[in-house]
Amino acid sequence: MSGTIKVLPPDVVELIAAGEVVERPASCIKELVENSLDAGATAVTVAIEGGGLDLIRVTDNGAGISPEDMRLVFLPHATSKLNRAEELHSVTTLGFRGEAIPSIARVSKMTLTSRQKGSAAGVKAVNEGGQMVSITEAAAAEGTQVSVRDLFYNAPVRRDFMKKPQREAALCADLLQQLILSSPHVAFRLTAQGKQLYSSPGDGKLESAMLSIYGVEALKALIPVDGAGAGMLVRGLVGIGEQARGNRNHQHFFLNGRAVRSTLLSRAVEEGCRHRVMVGRFPLCALSITLPYEAVDVNVHPNKWEVRFQREQQVQDAVADIIRQAVSEAPLQSPPPLFDQPILREEARVARVQPEDTPKTPSVAPAAPEPAVVPAGDGPAPRAFIARDAAQERLPRCAEPAPPPVVIKEEAEQIHNPQVRQAQTQLKVLGVAFHTYIIAQQGERLLLIDQHALHERLLFDSLMASAHTRQPAQTLLLPQVLELDYPDYQAFLAYRKDLEEAGFEVEDFGHRAVRLMSVPVELGEPLAMRSFLDALDELRDSGRLDGKSKRERIIMAACKHAVKGGERLPEHALQALADMMMDGQTIPSCPHGRPIVLELTRRELERRFKRIQD
Repeated sequence: MSGTIKVLPPDVVELIAAGEVVERPASCIKELVENSLDAGATAVTVAIEGGGLDLIRVTDNGAGISPEDMRLVFLPHATSKLNRAEELHSVTTLGFRGEAIPSIARVSKMTLTSRQKGSAAGVKAVNEGGQMVSITEAAAAEGTQVSVRDLFYNAPVRRDFMKKPQREAALCADLLQQLILSSPHVAFRLTAQGKQLYSSPGDGKLESAMLSIYGVEALKALIPVDGAGAGMLVRGLVGIGEQARGNRNHQHFFLNGRAVRSTLLSRAVEEGCRHRVMVGRFPLCALSITLPYEAVDVNVHPNKWEVRFQREQQVQDAVADIIRQAVSEAPLQSPPPLFDQPILREEARVARVQPEDTPKTPSVAPAAPEPAVVPAGDGPAPRAFIARDAAQERLPRCAEPAPPPVVIKEEAEQIHNPQVRQAQTQLKVLGVAFHTYIIAQQGERLLLIDQHALHERLLFDSLMASAHTRQPAQTLLLPQVLELDYPDYQAFLAYRKDLEEAGFEVEDFGHRAVRLMSVPVELGEPLAMRSFLDALDELRDSGRLDGKSKRERIIMAACKHAVKGGERLPEHALQALADMMMDGQTIPSCPHGRPIVLELTRRELERRFKRIQD
């Protein structure tokens, strides 16, 4: 019986090795563009067709390849960037393994054309499936152009595992975002099916690079970061508040000019922004970190996305401190009001009349002064909403007329009037402590109410009540035009039906822009943009909007959209929250189980102040 262990032929070994680097079109583009940047290119154009599976073309104005080196380019581990093993500890180039060109050529039909600066003519090499077809002299512009056709044509199983062309194009655009932000001094251009997706000026400014991806409105809200610590420099931009997103897809890190993914750096940024970003949301950022090359290991994985720091805890603490300092110095952004405008209330007027006689002209008594306690926040309310479905009719409306004067005919009548007795048991907001705990009085009780926990409970109850029925969309008073990055735009195009069924009415507005006209009725207008972007992020991640159990999704939505502790609310909003709690017989705990209300009775206060004895 013959043995079953056999040595794989070289071509099979090379296909396996190619898979480590060339996972999909986006990874192919990454390797080719990094070669362009290492060659000193200041302008790089990337064109794709069929999501990159049919065609990838990368053109640069770099140093070019000499005729003598053209054949060596296709040999495995042939590189000009590394000579000795010791140099792996201080790699300064983006590429260094010498695997990119041979690995990509092994699973595609590649044409490489290059001309060195000052040369009279260029050279053209054609390689199919790793076999050299021809090398000839050719007319060419200075620089290099690489055309990759029919990616994985000779590895059909791998090609079958690729996603739809639209999704692969979105992943390529994700990569170009990273490259544009990592090298703002390079002018990048990305086209798909002949249509331009991104174009950056290459003026060396990170702000210009961010503008080309996220648009002017997002750029205006970002906070600059510039600090040093633990032997490194940290510069860039960070987005908090309304710029925070529903996942970490919009966190970009660049280490010595190399785009990387790092859980450690994400934790550091989130810690630095902890008090300025709502629970369940993540800061947007583009951060460039410079540190000695020997302090970080980039030779962790063939895709070169992962890195390892020598002093991980020091790096994390330093980055968090730098971000915290930048965020603390930034001015507080004014969020939109809780309601469309403050609710105007006319003070009650009390008039006395004779009990038997016909009422005479009433004399108006001055209104009683408000209790002298901690005042409610007088600033604008946070971007949040009060659920308006079941309790909509109980909420005060801006357009309603002021209530008529309260006329009391007789002092004895006050005691027996049911409306007066009800007024004595209503919850009266006196103020707020630490912009977190509402101070309210009800009869002989003093209540401390956690504004976030209460709002979260109200939202949760409202969303659960409507969870089993499809609610109509709420039309926005003014449609909102949003400029999306390309992956979000592709998610919109691919999942328009899912968005419509969820209650989002959106239309294509051209060149990565959409017009949002309505949102699910339970979300309300103040959350229109945020909820729509969160839906796109979820579609990009999972391809559907029901990935989690319905109750978990509703708990998360309620927590995300509730007002935060520490956020200033105007007095009318505090009172509205308290009224809804009393009217709706609210469960006294948030969906996570935390208490909403703490009670202190008048008797307990008098006992503590020694006014009465136990």
